[in-house]
Order: sequence, then structure tokens, then C-alpha cells
Amino acid sequence: MLALIDDGVSTPYALQRAAGLSPGATIPVLRRLLQGGLVLVGKSGARGRMAHKLSTAGRQRLKVGWKELVAEEPSCNLDADLRVALLALFVGGSRRSAVDFLRKSAARNLESLRSIEDLDSSAPLTPLALQYKKLRAASAKALIKAEAAAMISTAQSLARIAGPGQPRDRHPKSRVDLYQKAQRR
Repeated sequence: MLALIDDGVSTPYALQRAAGLSPGATIPVLRRLLQGGLVLVGKSGARGRMAHKLSTAGRQRLKVGWKELVAEEPSCNLDADLRVALLALFVGGSRRSAVDFLRKSAARNLESLRSIEDLDSSAPLTPLALQYKKLRAASAKALIKAEAAAMISTAQSLARIAGPGQPRDRHPKSRVDLYQKAQRR
């Protein structure tokens, strides 16, 4: 939220319109940011909407916070990992960090496929329960593969974008690249 406020999206209404965040979710976060001294109340806007702006502490937190998030393991949550990649890209100015984080997230998602158990052979299952478990496992695997593919595609798109004076990234082959090739066959 600090990055959005810094970018001028600074009222609950603007956060809803521009970023798709509900006022019910953003208002408590804004209060906590105000109480924590990371955000200041700005001028009252149209219809009495209170705009917010970053404090010096908030600007510093934003400056170092994205690095901490990129250094952590990806969450295996598409939305959360995309937000971290965007912070690396727009706040940190590090396209390479954003690309690498998304690739790491995709690889971690694919590794999680191993943990999905199709069937628990110790529990007696009725035919209906057995079919449900099979369908549920197949569905979970398909969703994980789709999210990993989306992260890979996004990382590739970011890697192809060359900023001013920046060469296009050449990333070495990874498990994710190999997986993607296998999926195309």
C-alpha cells in the first residue's frame, strides 16, 4: 500500500478505483500506517476524502522493504508474489530482481505439486468419495500448473522489456524453463 500511496493513489476511494482494493480492507490498513508513523494525512480532497502521503519513515520503509520481500521465499500465492515483483520493478528499479523472483515463485509452485496426494489409501472410500478426491487432486494440480505458467510468462515478458540503456536479460536455463518446454510438447 505504501507504493500505491507514493504513486498518488492515496484515498480509500482511489485505492478501490485504481487498484481494486476494497475500502473495508484499506481503511484499517491506512489507520495502522498512520498509527505507525509511515503515512501522514494530506489535504482533504473532493467530497471530504482524506488523501494520504508517505512520511519520511514510510518512504524509508518502502525503500528497504521491497528488498526484504524479494529476499524471502515466494509465498506460492500468485497475487502476493506479483505484488512483490512489482515492488522490485517500480520501487527498486530492479527488473532483474522482479524476473528472478517470479521465476523462483513458479519453480516453488511446481515443487509443491509433489505434496498433493491423489489418494489416501489408508482410508476406506466410497466410489463417490474416491471420485471426488481424484477430481479435487487433478483440479489442484491444474491450478498450480496454470499459476506457475502465468508467473513464467510474466517473468519472460519483463525480461524482454529493455529499459533505457539496458540490454535485454539473458537468463540461464532453469527447471522452470525446462518445465515450460515440456508443457508445450
